[in-house]
Amino acid sequence: MKKRIACLLLFSLALVACRGLPSRGPIDPSLAAFIPEDAVALVGVRVDQLRETPIYRKLDTEHRLPRFENFRTESGFDPARDMRELLVATNGVNTLAMARGVFRTRPAGDLTSTPYRGFTLFARDAREVMVFPDQNTVLGGAGAVVCSAIDRYKSGAHSAPPGLMERAQSIPDDAQVWAVVSGWRGLTPETLREMGNAGNLDRVLRSVEDATLTVNLHSGLHAAAVGECRSEALATSLSEQLRGLAGALRIGVPENRPDLTRALNGIRVTQDSRTVKVKIDIAPDVAEKLLQQ
Repeated sequence: MKKRIACLLLFSLALVACRGLPSRGPIDPSLAAFIPEDAVALVGVRVDQLRETPIYRKLDTEHRLPRFENFRTESGFDPARDMRELLVATNGVNTLAMARGVFRTRPAGDLTSTPYRGFTLFARDAREVMVFPDQNTVLGGAGAVVCSAIDRYKSGAHSAPPGLMERAQSIPDDAQVWAVVSGWRGLTPETLREMGNAGNLDRVLRSVEDATLTVNLHSGLHAAAVGECRSEALATSLSEQLRGLAGALRIGVPENRPDLTRALNGIRVTQDSRTVKVKIDIAPDVAEKLLQQ
């Protein structure tokens, strides 16, 4: 049951959006310079806001949050503690993570350090490389991806896809987690195999031209979604799949789990021509019970 609920939430969050609200845009200009020109998806986390939410505090107390163990060191370097804003850019094959915060302490220990164009690359292996353009910025990813980001920064190209950037700048101020996707070409077969059932998200993104994600966790879990499908037929198919999955999950909820029923009742799917909308509202007490599972 948990896996099926998670699958439905992944489907829904793939389309999440909230339009028409006042916004100043979530991307720090200092990070925009590193975004690849072929990016088709941007994912952001306003970490400073997220830390203030009840859900985050509970998970943190229970030590159930990612801890960047590969880069935490005895020198005091801890990305999870030091970052204020996280931004991830991907073209479906290569992924670059960027963060803003206060990084006065550098990683140490068994990480190798290599100079590159005036910076120092800290690496565990070719797949896990980190660099600090300044004391408030850190980049992470595969070695080739990080080096390409440095090259873009040095060239002053600022070649981030304008369509993605424009839509990202419309993200409302109260979203702790957000994403924008445009022109998703699909993940590689190898990546899909590694993702298992979560690979269904790839199929959803390939059926839409544009999707935007916002999630607000200040009081329970609240999200609203808009996805523009490539055709009305695809929109109809996707909305029917989502409604069918939600209905099947409701039927299968055990009688002793009214919290699951309430959570599923908080999901609404609608369609208008090529547009599929998903709205998710889970009350604080229900979200609390779900976290206990």
